[in-house]
Amino acid sequence: MRALFSEPTVKFCEEATRGIIKRPYYALSNFAFFISAIAIFVKGKGSKLSKIFGTTALLIGFFSLVYDSTYIYLAQLFDISGMLLFVNVLLYLNLKNVFKAKTLLLTQLLLFVLNMILIITFQGHSGNIIFGLYITAVVVSEVYLINSKIHTNLWKWLVPFGIFIISFLIWILDARKIFCSPVGLLNGRAIFHYLNAIVIYQLYKFYDSQKELT
Repeated sequence: MRALFSEPTVKFCEEATRGIIKRPYYALSNFAFFISAIAIFVKGKGSKLSKIFGTTALLIGFFSLVYDSTYIYLAQLFDISGMLLFVNVLLYLNLKNVFKAKTLLLTQLLLFVLNMILIITFQGHSGNIIFGLYITAVVVSEVYLINSKIHTNLWKWLVPFGIFIISFLIWILDARKIFCSPVGLLNGRAIFHYLNAIVIYQLYKFYDSQKELT
């Protein structure tokens, strides 16, 4: 098993330094999630949905900030868990009318723990594969809800989904050092953060328009 304080399994364009903040430009870009969280809290005015999305955005930003600041495997696991947390929120919102809430939450928790064990066991890009499977589940469930007329305003969902696809392609280019700008706030991973902060906010607006957990 990989040592928790060793280097992460996935490297990106910006090289880690010996400073207190190992990858400063990546780290700074995570503040986009904090801005997104504030915008959600302000727009939601204390609604249950805004608290869920806003808190999730804060956790994603914090975990990713710790990951980019420390550049250790343990922090990478927290970074992955933040992304899995968000897609689990989307899955819960999509499936809560199909399954009993308590059963659904328990199942999601057990799967989350199992998936983290698999990620730690197989390492490498296993986290990306599992995350991709979750994204597929979200897309399939959303298509079902839209076709069933349970969800409306298709474009409000397609826009953030399209932005996410673009951000993920940029993430791949950065990880493979094809689009590589190791210095500055416009490198691939940073742009990935900016775009996904927008995705979280736009998805909040979408679910809010469906009157979910108001």
